[in-house]
Parts: sequence; structure tokens; C-alpha cells
Amino acid sequence: MLVKTLLTVTPLLALVVGAPAPAPQDTAVFSPPTVFSPPTFPENNNFTKTTEGAKPNQGAHVLLSKSDSFAKTSGLSGPGSVVTGKGLAWYSSSLTVGNGGYQDPNYYYCFRGIKENFPPFANWMNFHDMFERNQFTTMVKYDSGPEQGAIYNAILQAAQESKVDARLILAVIMQESSGNVRVGCTNNGVQNCGLMQAYAGSVSYDPNNMAASILHMVRDGTEGTTQGPGYVQWISQNSQTAYAGDTEGNPYQAARGYNSGQINFSDLSDPKGATGSYVSDLANRLQGWNGASCGNHYWESCNFPEKRFC
Repeated sequence: MLVKTLLTVTPLLALVVGAPAPAPQDTAVFSPPTVFSPPTFPENNNFTKTTEGAKPNQGAHVLLSKSDSFAKTSGLSGPGSVVTGKGLAWYSSSLTVGNGGYQDPNYYYCFRGIKENFPPFANWMNFHDMFERNQFTTMVKYDSGPEQGAIYNAILQAAQESKVDARLILAVIMQESSGNVRVGCTNNGVQNCGLMQAYAGSVSYDPNNMAASILHMVRDGTEGTTQGPGYVQWISQNSQTAYAGDTEGNPYQAARGYNSGQINFSDLSDPKGATGSYVSDLANRLQGWNGASCGNHYWESCNFPEKRFC
């Protein structure tokens, strides 16, 4: 086990109240934010053209029985969709708000249970540090410099359009496809394609139309398709539009809906046939986890069902 000492960093917040206390030697330590500046995107890097990146049971799953009337119950889907209501409390247009993320990027905390057991908005790391961490640990393996830049621009545009925080969009991209623009489609009852393995009707990468294609993929997952919801619709669900329960604008409950098509509000690690660690993974990515799982003693100690894939 790695022994860590808490730093005095602002903002340094304790792990969310209500979550089980970690062992003393596994206490999360947050880094101070770096000097904020946009990332750079080298023209030439040693990336590999592959369709790898998607993991089992991720992507969007079949919705509940009300899915046939999705357009009627959820309102506008696709480009132009905007978060409304309580979900706006989980959005910031700033790219510099937040801390520098886990000092140890392999660190992973086992978040489970109700939404209150997951990190508050103030615990999220800042977007620039988060993008750079994912860029240099994962994106460089799969994407050219211009493709990385197009992902960056697409996230910012989709976030501004939809009022879904850019950090959440980035976390979902890394969770669903490892940031690989060429990731293949999967099928969990509906076909999921693109960077966010979005609902049926989502598209894959078109290298002949790089920037527009990448923006389309990011919009599919963020703003939804004509056939099903993206994060806007899940976050904005309320008692009038809900087909899987009122998410109260909470992005963690929305994440469970996006992944499973239904939500056990008392246990967001209940996969409902999808990925048990999905919401915890997103929560940790938002705090600075680099996505390492197999061989990572922090992640493996959580004993999520997905451990069998290691």
C-alpha cells in the first residue's frame, strides 16, 4: 500500500460525507491546480489506428417500457437540447474552476449507494488539468494531435450548447471509448456508436470530415439522438417527464440511467445488467483517476463485478 500524507491545498475537500471512510493509508490527496492554459496538440505523435476502447456492458442500454414514447415524454432530443431545472447546479462554464485532481492518478475510491455518497460538485478537478491527464495517458495512444484538438473543441461546444459540464462529458468519453475516435459500435439491446457509445441513431467517426464528425459523436452522447436520450435528457428528468424516475438533476443518477436504461436510486452501483462500477468510475474520473483498473489495487479492492475482466 502507498502511504500518503494530506496536503493543505485549496480547494481540498474531504471525500464526500456519507461514504464509508477509506483506510488511513488510502486517503485521497488532491494536487493544487497547475497554471491554467489550454492543452497543445502535436501534429505528429505515435498513435495506433484501432477500433479498441469500448468495454463490456458500457454504452446506452435499452430503456424501460416508456422508451417508445421517448420524444413525447422527454422533450427535444439531439442538437439544441439543454439541461433544465436542478441539473444546472452541476454546470460551470469555467475551465479553471476545481482542484488539480488526485495526486496519485491511480487512486480510486469505492463510491456506492445513494447519490449523497458521491462527490459534491466542488470536489471535481478543473477541466484543463483533467483533459491534459487523459490526453497524455490515453488519447495519445489512439488519436492524432488534430483529432485530440477536435475532441477538445467538441467538448467545449457541446458543453456550452447543452449546459452539461465539460468535465462530465470528458469523463464519459474516457469511460465509454478511452477517447478513441475510431472505437467500434457495441450493442446492449440497442446499437451504441461513437466516442460516448450513445443511444441508437448515434454515428461513428468519419475521418474525411474530422471536426464535424467528432462534434456529432459528442452531441449524440450529450444531447441525445432522435431515438433516445443523452445526458441532457437524463439530467433533466423530473416527475413530469420521468420514465425511469426523477433524477433531480443529479449527474450520478443520470449516469446510471444512461448506462443501464433504468435506475436503482438506493444503490447506484446496481448495474441492472450493465456496468456496476460505471457511476463510481465517473465519480473518480471527475476527481482525477486516470482510468487504470486491472492491476490497480485501489480499483480492484472495490470488488465490482467487472473485476472478472481483469
